Amino acid sequence: MQKLMARSTILGAVTALALVGGGVATAAAPAAGAKYEFKNWDTCQLDKVYDPVTDLGTCMTVVVRDGTMRIGGLDVQIADGSLMIAGGVSQPDPANPTNQVFVPAANDGKFGVYSKSISVPGGALGTSSSEDFGPTAIQATVEAVALPDVQPYTLGVELPVRLKLSNPLLGNNCYIGSASNPVRLSLDLQNAGAAQWISDTVPGVPGGVWPQATHKATNFAVPGASGCGLFGSLNWAVNQRAGLPSGGGGNFLSTTSSVYNAAGWELQ
Repeated sequence: MQKLMARSTILGAVTALALVGGGVATAAAPAAGAKYEFKNWDTCQLDKVYDPVTDLGTCMTVVVRDGTMRIGGLDVQIADGSLMIAGGVSQPDPANPTNQVFVPAANDGKFGVYSKSISVPGGALGTSSSEDFGPTAIQATVEAVALPDVQPYTLGVELPVRLKLSNPLLGNNCYIGSASNPVRLSLDLQNAGAAQWISDTVPGVPGGVWPQATHKATNFAVPGASGCGLFGSLNWAVNQRAGLPSGGGGNFLSTTSSVYNAAGWELQ
């Protein structure tokens, strides 16, 4: 009965965690490749996530399948598998199992958030011809600056991030947002969609998956650029191109994700 109750709590909360990740025993960061995909539960630090005394704790992985982000004057498409959040959720207080703490996949400074670079439409000049031309092409990469904050009752997740912009002229330290002033993405669940067993598509792997969970964050503030060009000399150009800083009105992130979940005791 205790295991059934623990499983019910975990499955009930999983939709709230549609941006938090999963895995098992000896955790490892997701392998690099063409795109991120869920393969098994080896990205969960099970010894830190699961309490065998209380039977509480779950492993999770979320793979963003599609999405659109608007920040200031930029609209950016999020490609299938370009963002993966992997790890698990511990519940350290048995008297309050909804008090949950995210445990990232690995202690690699990424907070369990793994991202592929995305092309910024229009590049530096805002034209299709500059989008794929080396000196004017811009790549954006989402980087978490802290752990996600999960709100199980409201089924929301807050993800503090910064966007790294890569371009030969911008240098290697050009960011929108920072650790002290991040872009705070408060994603609310729109529709969990139908759930199914992971083993239906990945034989032998326990747990469940919501393959088409949708979330949306709106009206979040986006600070101006920093570190772009020599001594920040191109911050103004990035701000002008992206319409930054932006106080929040009109900014949004809309995603469709596959949310994978397994109770810790299932993985013993």
